[in-house]
Amino acid sequence: MGKKNRKQQAEVVASAAIDDSAPEVDAPVEQYPPEEDTSTEVFLWLLAYSVLMFTLPFLGFYGVRSWLQESFPHLDLFTVNCWSVLTAVLVVNLVVAMYVLKAFREKPPPPLQPVQQDEEEEPEAVEDKKEQ
Repeated sequence: MGKKNRKQQAEVVASAAIDDSAPEVDAPVEQYPPEEDTSTEVFLWLLAYSVLMFTLPFLGFYGVRSWLQESFPHLDLFTVNCWSVLTAVLVVNLVVAMYVLKAFREKPPPPLQPVQQDEEEEPEAVEDKKEQ
């Protein structure tokens, strides 16, 4: 029995020495990344692509229609309109693809660092758990 008590005491002393030798680490200071106001920039890009999506299909439609009527006078009106509408649809899809490609190329926002609670609040929570 005496040997076990001495071994247990040695283990307790060793574990206490290990705990005492560990340097105390201060709680990290709350750091917030600098706020970047990108809402204005995003709105301007959305506005620019909206203007492109509204104007370019009209320009494509009337441009192809005018070109086909001047260059190929033997084509009927239905064929000219079909090619003009197809051009407008392709231009809209191209503008949407460009907008999506720009969105994929944007850098992701920096991750938020977790906010730690104050040390004063932690003992209260521990005491509440002990009472239960």
